[in-house]
Amino acid sequence: MQRHCKKIFGGAALVAALVAAACEEHGHDGDHDHDHENEVISRVELTFTPTAGGAPLVFAFDDPDGDGGASGTADRVELAAGVEYTLAVRFQNSLVQPPEDLTGEIEAEAEDHMVFVVGDVAGPGSSAPTTLVTHAYADVESDYGANAVGEDLPVGLVNTITGNAAGTGELRVILRHLPEVNGQPQKTGELAADLAAGRDLPGSVDADVSFVLAVS
Repeated sequence: MQRHCKKIFGGAALVAALVAAACEEHGHDGDHDHDHENEVISRVELTFTPTAGGAPLVFAFDDPDGDGGASGTADRVELAAGVEYTLAVRFQNSLVQPPEDLTGEIEAEAEDHMVFVVGDVAGPGSSAPTTLVTHAYADVESDYGANAVGEDLPVGLVNTITGNAAGTGELRVILRHLPEVNGQPQKTGELAADLAAGRDLPGSVDADVSFVLAVS
C-alpha cells in the first residue's frame, strides 16, 4: 500500500505553531491496508475525563488552512493536581464538511500506529526533569481488533493522566506511523523508552503538536 498524507506539527514549548507538508510513505500489504490518499490531519483533540467522576475537559490543536501558511492554535490544557484523568486522543480532518474523524482508521491500523505523550511528563516516553503530570497507556492493539503481528502493544488513543505538582509547562502529543518493512514490524515494545532516551525512531510522524500545560 502506498500512503499519501499531510502532517500536522505543533511548535516549541509554550508556543503552538503549525507547518504542513506533503509526505509519501510505503506501508505493508494486508488486512489493515486502506486508501489514505490526500488524507489531512488538521485537528488533534484531547478529552480529559476525571476517573472519580466529573465533566470532561476538551482541548484541541487546530490548523485553520491545512497546508497553507497560517499557524495552528492550541488550547491551554488546564488540569488539577492530585486528580486522575482518562485521556482520549482523537484525530480529525476538519477542513472538509462534514468533518472527517480519522481516529477509526488509526484504530483499524493499531499495529502500525503509536501515540506518544511527552513534554513535562513522567511516563514511558519522557524523561523530563520537571514533571507536572504522569502518563500511562490505557489501551493495547487488541482493543481495536485482532493482534496479528508481534506483541500486543499500546496504541495511545486512551491513556491515564494524573496531575502531580502545580506549575506550567508543555504537553506534547506525537502520532507516529510504523508500518511493516520487508515483513518486519517497526512497532516494538522499546519505542517509548527509545524516545525518552533521545534515540531516533523508525517510521514517520503523522502529527506532532504542543500545548501549554497548566496544573493547579
